[in-house]
Amino acid sequence: MNKSLVLMLLSALLLAGCATGNKSLYDWGQYEQTLFVVYHEPEYKDQALENYLAFVRQYEGQSRLAPGLYAEAGTFLLEQGDVNGAIGFYKMEYERWPESRPMLGILIENLEGQL
Repeated sequence: MNKSLVLMLLSALLLAGCATGNKSLYDWGQYEQTLFVVYHEPEYKDQALENYLAFVRQYEGQSRLAPGLYAEAGTFLLEQGDVNGAIGFYKMEYERWPESRPMLGILIENLEGQL
């Protein structure tokens, strides 16, 4: 077999392997698009938030959801007046990401004190 053909085939295999191995550690879903809609297109805010909450709920109990997304969902619910729902998402973030415990522990305690 010709050396250049072998080299070309090996290069193609190497590039194909690199292309398929580029998976993100965490799933961010449509987070950036949702934030854009929430802050810049208020007429679509409710639908965007509904889609975002459905996305976050599908990862409940799994570790692939990116850090902060449970807390963000809780904040969206808190802004809508759903304190119990917000506390639930804050507790999920608290359990999943130990780095968030100092802040979220106080937040959860304060919100539960208001109920």
